[in-house]
Amino acid sequence: MYAVDVRNTDDFSPAELREIREMLEEVFGPRYDEQSWEHCLGGMHFLLRREGRLVAHGSLVPRRFVQGGRELNGVYGESMATVKDLQGSGLGTVVVALASAHVRLHYEIAAFGASKYHFYERLGWRRWQGPTFVLTEDGTRPASPERGSVMALIPADSAVDIGADLATSWRAGDIW
Repeated sequence: MYAVDVRNTDDFSPAELREIREMLEEVFGPRYDEQSWEHCLGGMHFLLRREGRLVAHGSLVPRRFVQGGRELNGVYGESMATVKDLQGSGLGTVVVALASAHVRLHYEIAAFGASKYHFYERLGWRRWQGPTFVLTEDGTRPASPERGSVMALIPADSAVDIGADLATSWRAGDIW
């Protein structure tokens, strides 16, 4: 039997946060560093447990997005993962579906950098069609030379244009 757990970062105990981080480090290996961990904090977490064991995780973190000079109400997807022995069993789909429902109810846009397009596209996410930019102290600059490296979920009632420019705030590590 599985249990769903949806909470804000601030609602987890230090032990629970350690458990989440250890699971993510196990799944992603050495590339999951301190920056990766910090990027997934500060928003909503979507967890699946099987008989008490944490088996899947994803988070949506508030992020600044601007399109056509307009600030968007948006979040960024972070640390979507399923433990290795259960990958391919549909648990990642459940986590992404939970996160997607949250986006559709509360935001104009959700975005994240991805390479497994097909997995997300079948859940309603689309490849960003326009150019992407990063907002820095020195102004706006191109963020991603290839289109399609950013996936977005745009609710039906959102005015966001998937073919237009999209800018997000600078951060250490991966921008998108």
